[in-house]
Amino acid sequence: MQRRADLPRLGSLEPSARAVVRALLLAGPLSRAELARRLERSPASITKLTQPLLAAGLIAEDTGRATEDAAAPGESRGRPGVPLVLQAARHLFIGVKVTSDEVFAVRADAAGLVQASGHRDLADVEQETVVGQILELVNELSEPGEVQALGVGLAGQMSRFDDTVRHNPFLGWDQVPLARILERATGIPTVLSEDARALTAGVQWSGPGRGMSDLAVLTVGVGVGLGIVIEDRVLAGPSGRVGRIGHMRVADSGPVCERGHRGCASAFLTTAAITRGIGVPRGRADLDLDAALALADDGDAVALRVFADAGHALGVLIAMLANTLGLPAVILAGDGLGMLAHARPALDAALAERLDPHATPPAVVAFSSGFDEWARGAAVVACQWMLVDPPPHRTDPA
Repeated sequence: MQRRADLPRLGSLEPSARAVVRALLLAGPLSRAELARRLERSPASITKLTQPLLAAGLIAEDTGRATEDAAAPGESRGRPGVPLVLQAARHLFIGVKVTSDEVFAVRADAAGLVQASGHRDLADVEQETVVGQILELVNELSEPGEVQALGVGLAGQMSRFDDTVRHNPFLGWDQVPLARILERATGIPTVLSEDARALTAGVQWSGPGRGMSDLAVLTVGVGVGLGIVIEDRVLAGPSGRVGRIGHMRVADSGPVCERGHRGCASAFLTTAAITRGIGVPRGRADLDLDAALALADDGDAVALRVFADAGHALGVLIAMLANTLGLPAVILAGDGLGMLAHARPALDAALAERLDPHATPPAVVAFSSGFDEWARGAAVVACQWMLVDPPPHRTDPA
């Protein structure tokens, strides 16, 4: 068996070979005939493409899953139905998630399987402090010469594959060239992505969205975030602003958010909005989400109303996604997901009310996950970067 260090790095492959690897990661194992169909290429060209990948040990034949399919014209006749699979464990990536008070990191393989993880508290959000903690985690999780790329997910308005932190409200950072700072310190190619978009990449790659070509990931907690996948591609848009729904108006009346918007999604769905809505009538400024949920469990009328309002807001947002994009699935995630214990009935009612009569109701799936899952998503972004737009090119393709 080849040593991992002797394998070609994913970013060094030609575009056509990277397309094969990406297809195997998204939907593998796949036969050569199925690869040809998915990539819209002739079976003969797929055979030609995969031969050097097999010889290099990047992919392998999964003989345990051989099918009865006949070989397509031009396909290798020796093993007609043997699927191909990426040797994902041989390609390592590090993913980092940065919040306002903690840094989380994982080392994962190309398929998103986490091998190790770590986390650090942040004493402050000064650039030196945050970078120092990231570097400690990278050193802790790295295997010398084997990590192919580093991905960092954090709030802001970054493009799909970016090098600069833009408009991060929690760190107070803007126009900070974080990727270049980390690259210089670690020698590892580094890419940034908006955190909800990074989470979405992980959900699609190897989470509950695996096998889905179209879906949305809607996050609730400190903020309200949205990631969208259309035709297997995580959307970012030219300015990185796809998914800015936190201040979309979902009701004609209701509470006011921190920006003064009445009835917007953030006014109902953020953890701060929920705890404030329940705590203020009681003169309690110390209420957290767990305590708010406990009040609702005990039948507290104010808590039940606030959670019902949050559920209604979620249902309105999900209906909007189904009506405008025709998405078959919406996956709910984030540290505020506990609200569903009391918000789900109002969510379902609002979705039924707002859904277009000709729209198909989407599957609504709750995905409970910690910040390690967000870091795993950043590792997946790093892998996708190598397969879609590896350095030195950073332009986000349309």
